[in-house]
Amino acid sequence: MPGREPERPGRRPEIHWKGIYSVMNILVIGCGKLGSRLASVLDVQGHSIAVIDAQPENFDMLDDEFSGLVVRGNPIDIDVMKSAGIEGCDHVICVTNQDNTNIMSAQIAHEVFQIENIIARVLDPVKAHAFEDLGICTICPTTLAFESICSGIFGIGQNNKIVHYGGCSIELSTVPYDKYMKGKRLSELSSSPDHKLFGLIDKHNIVTLYNYRIDREVREDDRMIFATVVD
Repeated sequence: MPGREPERPGRRPEIHWKGIYSVMNILVIGCGKLGSRLASVLDVQGHSIAVIDAQPENFDMLDDEFSGLVVRGNPIDIDVMKSAGIEGCDHVICVTNQDNTNIMSAQIAHEVFQIENIIARVLDPVKAHAFEDLGICTICPTTLAFESICSGIFGIGQNNKIVHYGGCSIELSTVPYDKYMKGKRLSELSSSPDHKLFGLIDKHNIVTLYNYRIDREVREDDRMIFATVVD
């Protein structure tokens, strides 16, 4: 980056910034609009950030105050990854504009460097689903946009929502009070390991996540939120 001599980020003192209590080493692969924004925000939060991109001009999209490390090079080159400090990273985020590059860099991080926390942006929903089978979290903008549009068209009053996490899909469904629930405690409403009470919505539309401390009898003005593993 012109006029900048970035140093390899080290561990910074623990800080408290909007609920963050620990500092993480994070490698962002891809410094486009999304990658540069992520890197800049995470840097402001106090994390140690390194960014890899093959195009040096992309580093100009980082905030002027960005204090992390920038590395020009092939995002799927092991030596480039090492120079960015991947061996000491807590998280790797792959957000180049190429699905194959994101997939390959995530695989290298996972298989070569044994990084556990990896997120890859994958535009092709088919590739995203297949990639999740490898145990790597994917973010698919195409799927997110599709679900948002469908929700906007059909979502008013809709009580079901499917979310994708890792290699599985989880359906969140809202169930109103029913007479069969009378006299039952919240802990009695989960019927199987794959169908669990996630939370409840009270008469004031306040959501409370379920835990054993609120194991009380079901009330007529409760709406229960169940989580079910779909696949």
